[in-house]
Amino acid sequence: MSTRIRFCWTVFAVLSPCAAAQDMQCLFTANQGATVHIKYEYSTPDGTGVDYGTGFIVSPAGHVLTNAHVVSPQLKDLTINSAMVTVRPGSLLNPPVEASIVSRDPESDLALLKLPAAPANAPWPAVTIAAPGDIAVGAPLSGLGFAGSADLALVPGGQKTAQNTIVEGQIKPWWQTNLAFSPGNSGSPVFGQYGTVVGMAVALNDRGQLITYVIPIARAQHLLSAAGVGSKKSAACAAYPVCQHPSHGIERYAIDEHKKDWGEWRGGGFNRTAACNDYLERLKKDYPGAVLTFIRNDEKSRDKGFRQFEYSYYCEFRRQENPVYVSKQSSACIEPEK
Repeated sequence: MSTRIRFCWTVFAVLSPCAAAQDMQCLFTANQGATVHIKYEYSTPDGTGVDYGTGFIVSPAGHVLTNAHVVSPQLKDLTINSAMVTVRPGSLLNPPVEASIVSRDPESDLALLKLPAAPANAPWPAVTIAAPGDIAVGAPLSGLGFAGSADLALVPGGQKTAQNTIVEGQIKPWWQTNLAFSPGNSGSPVFGQYGTVVGMAVALNDRGQLITYVIPIARAQHLLSAAGVGSKKSAACAAYPVCQHPSHGIERYAIDEHKKDWGEWRGGGFNRTAACNDYLERLKKDYPGAVLTFIRNDEKSRDKGFRQFEYSYYCEFRRQENPVYVSKQSSACIEPEK
């Protein structure tokens, strides 16, 4: 049985009848404004066509990533007289904005669009692109996009289920997932557990149950570089692992003790402050990695006769060493890039 792959677009044409474990509410709110509905209209000598899909803003200047098939006629080898791309950022209820096509990469099924300046010349809201690197099979995924004629909606609760995809005997560099994509989700951003965009929805398998496909965001690196877009290890709404890290603050010290001493008897011309400063310098040499905090000082005297007195000074410091950091979830718990 052959595999039937259907791209996740929505098409209305007159040419031919064949023509991630995250806080999902947070993820929607944080990325709603940067997820766009795309409408591609074109005319040919034989008629007109309209295709729909999803894209996402990747730069404050208004660069948008989507699938090449979203902004290309479904039928190949057509003569295009004119074409127009309009997007609605965040919701179908928002006014349309005309976009230009910067470049298409049909082989990778990727395209880069450009929006005009945002209202009041404010920066466009943008998603956070994941740092280069792969994610493991079984890693949690979620999406956001415009399925069918519906408004912006979450695609929650999926996983990466396979590293590669075989379509008609050919290996595709797409991840297989069980995300519930629908027509219209082509070009939708796919988020990983650290809140960053790790891929883009591209197609679904009509002959399988919840077998859908995602283009890894690393495949779009050439387009991201052209748009001047960098990457990060984490973003808002991430399901971070738990760890102990200095940025979390100190919970306690493994070594926490008081160091105290009565100094030797000595004649006048000295005082308790000077004596404790000397004692502190000795402690610093003995415990170079410790936090030393002054607690208190004291003194006592004795009469040696003939109006001659000797003094002894007491000094007490708290020695704290080997900090134990607070254990919690944060972006600091992500393993550093190698």
